[in-house]
Parts: sequence; structure tokens; C-alpha cells
Amino acid sequence: MTNPFTTHFHVRHYEVNAFGELPNSAFLRLFQETAMRATQDAGFGVEWFDERRAVWVVHRLTLEHLRPVRYPSELAIATWLSEAQRVRVYREYLARDAATGAVVARGRAQWAHLRGDTLFPARIPAEILTRFAPNGIRAVTRLEPRAYPPPATPREFRAARRVQRYETDGLQHVNNAIYVDWVEEVLTEANAGAGALRLWVRRHDLEYERAALPGDELDIVARLAGEGRCVSAWSVEIRRRDELLARDRITALWVDSAGRPVMRSAQLWANRSINSRMNRRPSK
Repeated sequence: MTNPFTTHFHVRHYEVNAFGELPNSAFLRLFQETAMRATQDAGFGVEWFDERRAVWVVHRLTLEHLRPVRYPSELAIATWLSEAQRVRVYREYLARDAATGAVVARGRAQWAHLRGDTLFPARIPAEILTRFAPNGIRAVTRLEPRAYPPPATPREFRAARRVQRYETDGLQHVNNAIYVDWVEEVLTEANAGAGALRLWVRRHDLEYERAALPGDELDIVARLAGEGRCVSAWSVEIRRRDELLARDRITALWVDSAGRPVMRSAQLWANRSINSRMNRRPSK
């Protein structure tokens, strides 16, 4: 299966955000569903892994969002394996506008193969690697995000939230797409004074260390890591007390109400400090 597997999705109206655009978390969900369809098509459906008590989890994930996607666009999403190791594979994703062929998003995920009963790493069955035949081709060509000059004034923004049960998946832990919603909400609150400008997140580089579970009390810290003419780079950590659960490096463009990149005024954030709270913990 050296050639990519491709499937189609129509953007549903309830999937778009307040700006009428398909959000990054939706892309991750579509990428995951594309991978599920690809394995099913190759003969390795959910039942096949259930019988062998095996599961797959994402350890690292890069998403590049290149163009806004709106309702009712149709997407053609391709996926394939680029590399494989003893217990890990690298799966690539490429999303195109089905009508124009333009690439709208691309991704790269490191999936780990685990024993379902212990969640310890387990060797990937040889028939999977034979069937999928990693081809060495990357959808995301730049493995590390672009670096920008450090900000003249370091800034830090904090939020707290409690994990809700509806945010978990079949493994009873928070799905990888939920983390993207969390960190983007923190950026939105941190930059609430930007007026007509907003941050449009172009790239996520996520690393998942440990699973967040229902009822967990989390702290999310976003730090401004770099600035360009129209760009902000952010470093985000999600912690459960002193335990690091996930980190994200974000590249975002400042855009106007029409979605056009604009220069951010340096005076806009002078001496600004925000301590945001999300899903406030109930009083004891």
C-alpha cells in the first residue's frame, strides 16, 4: 500500500467555528478518521486489533493549516506511512479542496503501538508493515517550526480547567484534538484586547507525555516565544500539578476581520498582563 489512501469528507455546518472556518481540532479528527478508514480498507479494522488486545496512540503530532476551509466544502484527505520502527510509525496526512485540488492542510503523526491491557509498547505485527509499505515521503517538509526573534517583553498567560468526561475517548483519556481546542482558547483569552485583530493558528507541534483523565485539574501556561512582522510564536504547557501532560509549539498569524495577515502594533500589548481562568474550579 505504497500509494496513499484517499477518502472524502463534506464539511458540515456544525463543524465550523465562530468565524465560519473549519477549526484545527476538526482537521485532527478528520485525519484520525482517515487513518481508521485506511487501516480498515487494508484489512486491519477495529475488530482485528481488539482480538489482539492492541491499541494505537499518538505521541507527537504536527498540523499545518494553510488555507481557511468553509461550509460546504468537500475535502479529499490522503494518508500514508512514511517511516516505521519497532513500535512506532509515522503517518502523513494531506488535505485538499476536492473542487480545486489546492492543499489546505497537512499533518504528520507519530503513532505508537501498545498492548491494550498494559498500555506498554508492543512490536508492530509484520503483516501491517508489509501491507502499508512506508515510502519515506513526508507531507510536512519542515519538521521543526520556524524560529522567530524573541519578544522584546516576555509575556505569560495562565488558565485552569477541569477535564470533563465528554472530552474523553474510548480509551477513557482526553482525545488529542481536545488539547488543540484548549490551547487555542487560551490564546484567544490571552489576546482578548486585540480589537478587530485575531490570531489565526497556522501550525501546531504537539508532544503528548501523559494522558489527561476525567476530573483532572489542569494548568495551562502559554508563553510568547517569538515575534515576526505578522507572526507570533507561542510555547504552551499543560500540567497536572507538577506533571507535564503535553506541550505545544504554535505559529500563528495576526489577521484582520477578513482573514488577511496584518502587522500587529507593538503598542497594543505594552505592559499588558492577563491571568485568564477557564472552567473555574468550584469553591470548596
